[in-house]
Formats: sequence, C-alpha cells, structure tokens
Amino acid sequence: MYSYEKDYNAETDDTYGKISRALKAGGYIILSYVDMKQILESNFKDEFKKYYILNICKPLAAKEIMAQDERMGLFIPCKMSIFATDSGSHVSLLRVSEMAKDYLHEESMVKKYEDEVISILDSIS
Repeated sequence: MYSYEKDYNAETDDTYGKISRALKAGGYIILSYVDMKQILESNFKDEFKKYYILNICKPLAAKEIMAQDERMGLFIPCKMSIFATDSGSHVSLLRVSEMAKDYLHEESMVKKYEDEVISILDSIS
C-alpha cells in the first residue's frame, strides 16, 4: 500500500489547521502548500472542492535519511493531501517507505519518520 488514508469529521480548513499545529509540535515544517481549488478555479472557471497538497519535512529526519543513502533525496519531502468530502475531510499521506523499498531493495530509516507522521495524524480527532 503506497498511501495512508484517514477521514476526519471536520471541514478541510479546520483539519489543515489541526494537522499544521500537530506537525509543528512534532518538529515538522510545511515546506510548501498548494491550494488546488484556487489554481483550478482560476484556470478553468469551474468550481472545485477544497484540496490542498502539502510537502512536509522534519529537518533532522532529512539529515539522517540522506546520510543513510543520498538516493533517498528522491523521496523527500513527504507529500500529503487534504481534501473536502461530504462528511468532512480526507487526508492521504504518501508512504515513502514502500516506494523506497521497491527502489532501493532494502529497508530505510524513512519508515521510522513515516510512522511518526501517521501517529501524529492518528492523534488528531
């Protein structure tokens, strides 16, 4: 499975705020934030649901992962999407560890940090 999925009973912006605060408390930073709704609506003049793409990083983790194998740079930063659903919002986290295992044919310490982000997501209600 290449992604971790979780549904929240909160609006997309509320979910984004909770996730941002929880990641920051865990030592992560949001490197970039893409508002797909704004981009698509401005280019196609149609309405789209709220959809955010985040690139997140924990600098200490990046340092450790790159020290283990520089090829891991292909898989950082971590990518997450948050989008509106009928019942609230949905979050998808790309499981970099699975992709790295297929690419490098070995386990990587990236799983440790991936599990940490999943734990953060699971702690949010």
